[in-house]
Formats: sequence, C-alpha cells, structure tokens
Amino acid sequence: MNRLLVAALSCFAFMGTAGALDREAFTVTRYRLDVKIDRPSHVMAITGRLTLRNDSKSPQKNVALQVSSSLSWNGIAYNGSAIEWIGDDYMSDIDHTGHLSEAIATLPKEAAPGATIELDVQYGGTVTPDASRLTRMGAPEEMALRNDWDQISERFTAIRGLGFVVWYPVSIPAVSMSVGNAVFEAIDAWKQRHSHSEFDAHLSVIAGDVKLCLAGNAMKSACGELSETADPRSTDRITQVSNPVHLNGMMQTVPIFAVADYSKLDRPGVLLFYTPDKASLARDYAAAAESNDAVLNEWLPAASLQPAVIELTDPNANPYQSGAVLFTPLREAQEPTLAVLLMPAQVAARFSSPRRWVDSGLQRFLQALSVEHRSGRKAALQFLGDYLPALIEAEAEADTRSSADSKASGSQAADNSLLNTSDEILLRGKGGFVFWMLRDMLGDASLQKAIAAYRPGADASPAYWQSLLEEGHKRDLEWFFDDWVYRDRGLPEFRIETVYSRPLLDDPNQLSLVTVTVENTGGAGAEVPVLIQTSSGERTLRVLVKAHEKASGRSQVPAVPTRVVVNDGSVPESNLNNNTYEVPASPAP
Repeated sequence: MNRLLVAALSCFAFMGTAGALDREAFTVTRYRLDVKIDRPSHVMAITGRLTLRNDSKSPQKNVALQVSSSLSWNGIAYNGSAIEWIGDDYMSDIDHTGHLSEAIATLPKEAAPGATIELDVQYGGTVTPDASRLTRMGAPEEMALRNDWDQISERFTAIRGLGFVVWYPVSIPAVSMSVGNAVFEAIDAWKQRHSHSEFDAHLSVIAGDVKLCLAGNAMKSACGELSETADPRSTDRITQVSNPVHLNGMMQTVPIFAVADYSKLDRPGVLLFYTPDKASLARDYAAAAESNDAVLNEWLPAASLQPAVIELTDPNANPYQSGAVLFTPLREAQEPTLAVLLMPAQVAARFSSPRRWVDSGLQRFLQALSVEHRSGRKAALQFLGDYLPALIEAEAEADTRSSADSKASGSQAADNSLLNTSDEILLRGKGGFVFWMLRDMLGDASLQKAIAAYRPGADASPAYWQSLLEEGHKRDLEWFFDDWVYRDRGLPEFRIETVYSRPLLDDPNQLSLVTVTVENTGGAGAEVPVLIQTSSGERTLRVLVKAHEKASGRSQVPAVPTRVVVNDGSVPESNLNNNTYEVPASPAP
C-alpha cells in the first residue's frame, strides 16, 4: 500500500510539473534521423538524435516531444542512458489525425537557459489516410481526404510533415482548426524558431521486386537498384531505395517525400515523376513548364534549383506546393491552365525570401503575368480577381477578430498585416495584388530592377523591399507600404463623385477636358485607374486617392464622355458595385 501511495504521489507531482510545462522552451537545432519504411505494412520506424537548445529564460527539467498520434514512442535516452518519460495523447490539429503522441521526458539535471542537450529517440507506427481533424469539423470524408492524402502504401507513399503528418519530433502548444488561423500561426511560429535548424535524415524503403523512385525536396531523387536481401538464407534479390535529406533551415521548406513506381522525365526547366501510364500527360506538363520561360527569364534570375512535379496517384487529390516541389495529379488540361499551375514552383526555384508575403505574392503575380502573356491584361486581372471574394471575406474576418481580441484583452488588436499574417488568402491573394499595383505605379523596368537587386540575407528590415523600389527614384512609397504591407487597413472603396467636362477653346480637334473626382471611403489608399469612355474610344488616367479622402484627375478626350469607371480590377476593393458613373447627356443647344 505504501508503495502504491508513493507511486501515486509521484505521478501527481509529475502531473503538476507537466501542467506548467513550457512546450516552446526548447528549439531543435539539429535533427539526425534514420527512417525505415515498409510499404506493405504501412509502417515507418525512426531512430535518431536530436540536439536541443533551451531558448527560455528559465532552467528546464522536462522536455516535450510530439509526433503524429499514429506513431508511438519506444525510447528516449540522454548521454547514452535511458531516461524517464511518460507518453500521452495530445489533441492538436497540426497533424492530420487531430492528435499527437507526446512524450514528456525528465532530464537528469536541469538545462540552463542557452544550454544545449542531446537526446536519442526511437518511435514508429503506421501512416494511413486520415482526415479526422477535418471530418470532426463537419467536412465530408471524401472531400477531406482530398486534402489529407498522406499515407504509406504499396501503390503510393507520400509524407508532408508538420501540418499533415508529424513524422519528426516537434513541440507546439495545442491548436485547433476551429479557431481562425491558429494552426497556421502556430506552424509559422515553429518555423520561425527553427529557421536556422539543421535537418538530416536518411530514408530507406524496401521495395520488393519493384523499382521504386524516392523523390522530394531537400534531396536528389533516387530510383531503386537491385541489392542483396537482408536475409542470408534467401537467394532472392530485392529493390531498395534510400536517400539522404538535408536542410540548413526550416523556415520556408520542411522535409517532404514520396515513393511510387515512378518513371522520370528530366527537362532543363522541370523534373517530373509520373506513373508509367501518364507518360503523355507528363510531356504536356513539361511543355507547359517550358512555356513559362519567357516570363520567368524576363523577371527572375536563372534557377538555382530544378523545380519538380511529383504525381499524386489519386486523381481527386488537391495539389500541394512546398518550395520548388509540386505534388499534383496529372490531369488533361490546356497548356495555359497547366502553365499557371506550375508557375509557383518554378518561381520558387529562382527566388526565395524569408518573408512569406514576398514569396507568395510574387508567385501569384507571375502567374497573372503568365496569363497576361497569353491572353492580355483583362484576362490577367480576372485571374487576380478570383481571389477577391475570399480576400474581402478574410479582411472582414480579420477585422472582426482583431476587434474581439482587443475588447477581450483591453490591449492592441492582433496584427493581421502582410508582415505577420499566416492567412494564405492574404499572403497570396493580397500579396499578388500588391505586386501588380507596384508594377502599374512604377513600371516593369523598376520592379524588375528591384527584384534583381533583392538578397534574402539582406532582408533584415520590413522596409527593405520598399527601399529597393525607391532607390534611384524620387517617389515616396511609404504611404503605400503603410496601408498595404506594414499594417492591415483593409481595402479601399472607390466611387465617382463628380465628372465635369468642357470643350477646349479654339481646338481644331474638338477635344474635351474632363475632370473626374474620386472618393475613397475605405481604409487603404491606392493609385487607381479611371477609365473615361466616349463615343470615339476610351482614355485612362491614374488618380492617387488616399484612404477617407477625395482626389481629382484630368484628361483630354476626343469626344464628350458617356461613362466613367473607376478601377479596372487591378486594385482589390471591398465594393465594386458603385464604380460606374453614367454621364448625363448634354441638352441640345
């Protein structure tokens, strides 16, 4: 009885310690993992060593390590000796199962602030398709599995890592997809902490008698070679694929990989992995990638990486991009559609930034330029506008959350600016519009020069990108970046207040001088195009209208104006229903 009492008290004492556990105290500065994958049993077994640094301000006695709930902890050692740890289920949507397998280890002695320790770890289990976190929120299972398609199986194996299948140890406080962008914000915060962490893993897959290919980011692709079986009593020969994975930081790219009976198509502009029955489609994708070269070569430096396309064998799966790698089903489509799909990975192979809005915005912008290159400006603006309804909704939700957070805490509202948001709609949708507006304001040459001068390592200040655009110009862009990047002021809302037209005196061409006054009742300013339509054609002038202000512009037109339209779609706006002004016909003399 006394032994049971002591054990119970010890358990409660540990629970008290775990309750005060700081799950963000330690940063994994180096991963060294050995990963073995058995496809028929859906199993992955992992051993390795983690180097951790105490980045908190307090000594730490306990370390929390989390992997997917489909994996189980087998052992944790410190300096070669096993240490005490307890395992538990930890609910969190950073994994596709909606749960994590968490181990809380007790160190032999406290780790001082700034101290580094090493832990040997063993864990493993099965990885099968699981969309529990989405179905729990009411999503139909079939639709949810289109997004959470990670699995280990004989036909197809793909693991994306943090945010999908947590196959390498992390430590993140619990977050839920039901709470705004909490999951994405937590993942971004973890990536920021691990932006200089080193990741090394060796992946091994026993393939039987099939020559599989192993592909992903941070690795060279490997296709299986015949090797002797591990069983000395057998005369069989098996196929094994293995590959090292290496990353010098996990800010923008986290390790992902796929294994299947792929064939490989290696072109200068893209590397494609496809199942043998998709050879014709693979050639179509390669041709579409090459069709983007004209835009890419005009706007970006030569590629430092080779973009890769890895086929998803489920034709209904949603594409997924990580850096210069695109996972996607290979589907029949017209070349322009495929070119737009492939552009972000191709951009990532040539350009990278520590700022997500720059990466995402530039990728979306160059997709729009790809559309313009083929079909003209109007089609490009329609492409950008595909994000507008979601962008308007995201801005409204961000404003609501900020107000609620501010009232609840009595402090400053949450920062939803492009500098700090984790919302993909804002990063990609709003970011793409920002690049397009800068292009309209400054011209292609100025924007291309700034992109060419950009150096990721020099981007230590939020104003770095602004300074590159202003260099050599007398134009002040502070107001623009303040409204669109540094702060989240929402979107503009334009309307034509007045249109005044008068004929020019003694003008043989009978030109009219038109003055247009535009009001902006929204929270962000913009230089917006104003289209003056006449019976003889259309003229465009640009008017800078700051937030909650009015501004006027003038233009000579060849005839009396019949209609004036503010905004051709190049500026994202919260309300497009009041942008047209019908000019009353002048009474007959």
